[in-house]
Amino acid sequence: MFNPTEFILNQSYSSKIEQYLQSHYKYRHFMGVVTILYGNQVIFNQGYGMADLEKQLPNTPETKFKIGSVTKQFTAAAILQLQEKGLLDVEKPLSTYLPNYPNGDRLTIHHLLTHTAGIPNLTSFPDYSVWMNQPTTLDKLINRFENLPLEFEPGTQHRYSNSGYIILTKVIEVVSGESYGDYIQKNLLQPLGMNSTGYLSTDVSGLAEGYILKGNEYQQADSINMDTAQGAGALYSTTADLGRWNQFLFANDDPMIQALSQDAIGTTASMISPQVSLGIDVAPNLFYGYGLVIDRESKLSRIGHSGGINGFTASLMYVPDLDITTIVLSNVQSVNPEAIATDLIAILTNESYEKPEPLEQVVITLKKLQTYVGNYYLMPGFDISIFIENNQLQAQGTGQPAINLYPVSEKTFVSFSPKLTIVFNYNTNGIIESFTLFQGEQENIAYKVD
Repeated sequence: MFNPTEFILNQSYSSKIEQYLQSHYKYRHFMGVVTILYGNQVIFNQGYGMADLEKQLPNTPETKFKIGSVTKQFTAAAILQLQEKGLLDVEKPLSTYLPNYPNGDRLTIHHLLTHTAGIPNLTSFPDYSVWMNQPTTLDKLINRFENLPLEFEPGTQHRYSNSGYIILTKVIEVVSGESYGDYIQKNLLQPLGMNSTGYLSTDVSGLAEGYILKGNEYQQADSINMDTAQGAGALYSTTADLGRWNQFLFANDDPMIQALSQDAIGTTASMISPQVSLGIDVAPNLFYGYGLVIDRESKLSRIGHSGGINGFTASLMYVPDLDITTIVLSNVQSVNPEAIATDLIAILTNESYEKPEPLEQVVITLKKLQTYVGNYYLMPGFDISIFIENNQLQAQGTGQPAINLYPVSEKTFVSFSPKLTIVFNYNTNGIIESFTLFQGEQENIAYKVD
């Protein structure tokens, strides 16, 4: 078990963490900032790589990052705060607050908070990449999906949907009479002293540039208009501010945080408690609270959320049994921050973990790579395109960003973010007809359709 005294005095854990993260920087192209807290005490805090490659500005603990879906817990907290003020009730129909929303009488705020509303996820729409960088408004975003049929009867399934949190953004604005950004700033961020966090609507000084990997080269990520993300993913922050936020969520002995918590939001119990199952058969002890994932599947329970948005990934995780918070913010889209956070906990508890090593890639000719190219059907509404860019094989699922595939044999390729393996399958004539996708405990076949 983690021993904070041992960590602070002999630094053995710190040395292991530093070696591990340096390996991620060297072999997995990690750039970003990692901070670990024990209670309210920072026990590790280090930046890696560049916040801006062109200007040669390094990542430091003061660097600001887009945090993507980590934003959702702030949106959930705002909703609960409005409930405490008597301005809304999460169990009431959405039509109570947005009377003109189609199906509003079938949906509740609770459904939206827990991704059980059945509203199609607009970031998975086939044309999302076409319009994500265009100017938009909250109402225009809602118009993109409000008249689409629900994917299931509300409350019967959990299916992650950014659309639901975009509607919650509208609810906050209607009920409070303020813009989402202003409300969050005045009622959550300022009371908690989170001065380096905010809604990204204009240029922000100290904000890192976001990158993607093309082969082994960093390139600027595709641009996105942050008004497209709204309360589903439009906030930026620092590791220090997010550490303070977790102190607020998981009330500790810091009297200042406790006082601020009562000013900002009286209780967070419903946020950090299991509300619905994620519905994963092989992981029955994974739950969604309000804007947070509760993981009772792992050896040590943990509560948190990850985020990803063009050029950035993020993870904010709390381990109650250890009173440990891990914060991983990266300005490289291919980085898997949750995997890093999990390994950090393993290091602290003397459990096994996977230290990145040089990838032993096999050499595959461009002519051979071209035989893998095509569209593959995985499930209704979700295809995976395999293509080549700059001599690098890549995969892109419907509505998802492209990921690099690295060959470890003639027919086996791996990706590190997300962590998966693809094995191409041949028919009796030696022609590729499908691939098998291994991800987590799942194994699925995607059939080539062209």
